[in-house]
Amino acid sequence: MSKLFALVLLLTASTAGAAVLDDMKDATLWKATASDQVKATVRRDARDDSLCLDYDFAGVSGYAVLRRELPLDWPADFALTTQLKGAGKANDVQIKFVDASGDNVWWINRPAMPLPDTLTDTTFKRRHVAFAWGPTPDRTLTRSQFIEFVVVAGQQGGGGAGALCVGALALEPREPAPASWPEPKRKVSGGELTLDFQQLREFNGLWFPNGGVVRVEASDDNRRWKLLSARPGRALFLGEQEWRWLRIRHDGGRKPPEVQLRDAAQWPDRNAAVSELAKALPRGELPRAFLGEQNYWTVVGVDGGAQRSGLVSEDGTIELTRGGPSIEPAIRLADGRFVTWAQVRTEHSLVEHALPVVQWRHADVELRVEAGADGAAQHPQLLARYTLRNPTSKPQRYALLLTLRPWQVNPPQQFLSTPGGISPLQAIGWEAGALSAAGLQLKPRETPAEVRAARWSGGPGLATLLQAAPLTQLSDPEGLPSALMRFDVELAPGEAKQLGWVSGSGAVGASLLDTRLAVTAAQWRDRLGVLELRLPPQAQPVVDTMRAALAQMLMSREGPALRPGTRSYARSWIRDGAMMVAGLVRMGEVRAAREFVDWFGGHIFESGKVPCCVDQRGADPVVENDSHGQYLFSVAELWRHTQDRALLDRHWPQVQKVMAWMEGLRQSERLPGADPRFKGLMPPSISHEGYSDKPAYSYWDDFWALRGYKDAVQMAEALGDKALAARWAGWRDEFEADLSASITATAQHFKLDHIAGAADRGDFDATSTTMALNPAQAEGKLPADLLRGTFDRYVKEADARISGAKAWKDYTPYELRNVSALARLGRVEDAHRLLAWFFTHQRPAGWHSWAEVVLPNAREPRFLGDMPHAWISSDYLRAALDLLAYEREATGSVVLGAGLSPAWRAAGDIVVTGLSTAWGRLDYRLLKRADGGWTLHIDRRPERLPGELRLAWPGSEPLPRANGETQGLTWQGRELTLPANATTIHLEPVP
Repeated sequence: MSKLFALVLLLTASTAGAAVLDDMKDATLWKATASDQVKATVRRDARDDSLCLDYDFAGVSGYAVLRRELPLDWPADFALTTQLKGAGKANDVQIKFVDASGDNVWWINRPAMPLPDTLTDTTFKRRHVAFAWGPTPDRTLTRSQFIEFVVVAGQQGGGGAGALCVGALALEPREPAPASWPEPKRKVSGGELTLDFQQLREFNGLWFPNGGVVRVEASDDNRRWKLLSARPGRALFLGEQEWRWLRIRHDGGRKPPEVQLRDAAQWPDRNAAVSELAKALPRGELPRAFLGEQNYWTVVGVDGGAQRSGLVSEDGTIELTRGGPSIEPAIRLADGRFVTWAQVRTEHSLVEHALPVVQWRHADVELRVEAGADGAAQHPQLLARYTLRNPTSKPQRYALLLTLRPWQVNPPQQFLSTPGGISPLQAIGWEAGALSAAGLQLKPRETPAEVRAARWSGGPGLATLLQAAPLTQLSDPEGLPSALMRFDVELAPGEAKQLGWVSGSGAVGASLLDTRLAVTAAQWRDRLGVLELRLPPQAQPVVDTMRAALAQMLMSREGPALRPGTRSYARSWIRDGAMMVAGLVRMGEVRAAREFVDWFGGHIFESGKVPCCVDQRGADPVVENDSHGQYLFSVAELWRHTQDRALLDRHWPQVQKVMAWMEGLRQSERLPGADPRFKGLMPPSISHEGYSDKPAYSYWDDFWALRGYKDAVQMAEALGDKALAARWAGWRDEFEADLSASITATAQHFKLDHIAGAADRGDFDATSTTMALNPAQAEGKLPADLLRGTFDRYVKEADARISGAKAWKDYTPYELRNVSALARLGRVEDAHRLLAWFFTHQRPAGWHSWAEVVLPNAREPRFLGDMPHAWISSDYLRAALDLLAYEREATGSVVLGAGLSPAWRAAGDIVVTGLSTAWGRLDYRLLKRADGGWTLHIDRRPERLPGELRLAWPGSEPLPRANGETQGLTWQGRELTLPANATTIHLEPVP
């Protein structure tokens, strides 16, 4: 009988006691591996006989793995115990269980796990094991074939060199928890209540509905007691506990308190405890996020300051920094009533398309909350101004209450990178007219009438805080104190008064708050206004969202690193960055684009492999085969718009290495006898988010690869390297032919009438297929019937959602790419119908942004990705710009007006000034005349345009007669070629 089989038998037969899975004495069973450029080795530690994984991240992101084959049949419930120690920085530790296929993975994931210096028993239970990824529909861990101990470079101060050492590994089967627990035995003695649960009980916290508890202790033998809390509040979160007895002391003279245990399912974290208390308070005193309602927010920050940006909630709360505390407004009326977000009608807007405004309207009071930021990206300061107005016909006395809270605007259900919800504060203070918390200073411009504060146990309600002790210094063992600043204001009818504050990590001053807000607004107006647009009134939201999108992209970047958001994503993807670069340069924002391309180019692996993403740990090794084409496109697109020869010179060595790497990938799929569906494609990867379960032959990767091959040829030609240009052109043409053949073969294999999303899946993903049109510009190489079928199906399914004929669970506004595709295909009515529907999901509408995930029920609390989402902002920008003009690579032409709907043309003038194209700047005006016709002025033609300037006239109404300065012009379909010397074209209506 093999050793492995015997181990499986042992575990299957065992009903009590722990079975040793591996005593770690045989190092030959274990193998060390690592990702690109990371070093990993196995060694024996002679001091304690543990097995150690030594690693060195060598300046890149990635992972080191200690792996062995260990078949296990897992019991219904269990405790897995291992001995761990280690050395090194704050890196993530993962224990993975992989099935026999290698496709399905379960894990225990501990970010930034502190490791002791000596071997220490660490126990994990079934609830700690989560399904990580894989295609299996059954996500319960029942059998695994391999076990891995993994060290992943930590996101906050991780990486470096170190070791993870493992001692014995044991598994103890356990009886599952009963459906219901027996009632505890109660013993009351004076002011003390003892509860005996008759067996060990696991719990995460205690809920005291009526309060009154002064001390909580626990024991597992009724003799030795451990203090859990002195003077707890109503919601006491403890983390994982396992005890049989509780001893609870309460206020004398009162009946024993009601005590309710909260287990890991009820209170998985401290956010759940806060939520339960929030629901017991008057609505509006705590954020709606803790009431089970989705909240929405936007970013406030400076260009390049994502890590230190603030957030503003739809309800007027301001988060002071990433992951930091927040300031909540409320108003106390003269009669003692509180006005909070729950009693008002709320409106939203942006100052200069960048600075968020929240307006409260109430019969007795109005409040306007404005936010901005200034200063260096490394040390920005947050600016806030509150305008209190009396809308009544009588004089009023108000108290503006600004409360420092130990939680973020970012809500609890947000879990990536910056987990949302609470933001623990160990201490807060008030000194020299400023609040201090979490390393920040908050300086009010006006002196508050009072500043009071309370620990979590004292209660976070407004009435409680108004009665709390004055604040000088306050520490809170639970890390959840609140501080309230009260500003008393008397206002005549219609009168308004402004108050405000400034916050930052250093010394702050608030005396020039109004000036600083005005200067900040003016700077954003200039930054966002390089491209001048004037469209008819019904199209103004399109313009407003374009400018807001540009601001969102700039605020979401960290230094040169373009990022998709400021909270959920603390890293920069080349995928997102490439598409942002395309939007930035067309809007005239060259500096941010150049900084990103140069920065990312410095992180390409020595092999020429382009990392999918980069963060403070370095380059990430995860295989995503769109990355190579995206890097090449980013360099080439920036060069096309700037003609910066020095840029190409700087990146040329990297371009050559990337091309060699990408060509190696292509050739690996051109082996004799290759399936025609896969021949010559990029190998499978998980770059497309829909294929994270298992790598796929994603056409998304291939459209980007095609773009990369094209761009490499252009760069070689620009640098005068004719030999390389010719060689790469051959690779390009061969790849393009293989890709076209694959699309046809896949459609035949799966009997499709559309282009598949992946060659091995035969799925449908029109949003992915849009890459074939832009940026790949491969429309002429695709089977026309399959291309038409793709967008016929997309529009049909989208219309079903719009009309309500088809229920939908969620969608991502990446679908905005289809607006561009439809406009390029001449389907302007479809494009505008979809765009109008997408606009209904800007939440709130006045902030002109989308979350990464859109839900039909706006208040359903779910993970939303990030908000605003800068990659979606770039998708929108590229789509909106294509409505005005786009490049047609095959003919070297620029097409004007392909997305100008008949309604827009009929409604008024369309003026575009300063639009950057691959061949130079474009300015044009399409002016509506009183006689029903139009006059087109070409004020500036792209100076490097190799082909024609063409005017599209989408729609189904009769084409107008077109006349140049000296002759009539002929339409070709619904497009008009504009003579090279023409500056004015007259378009006469046809009766």
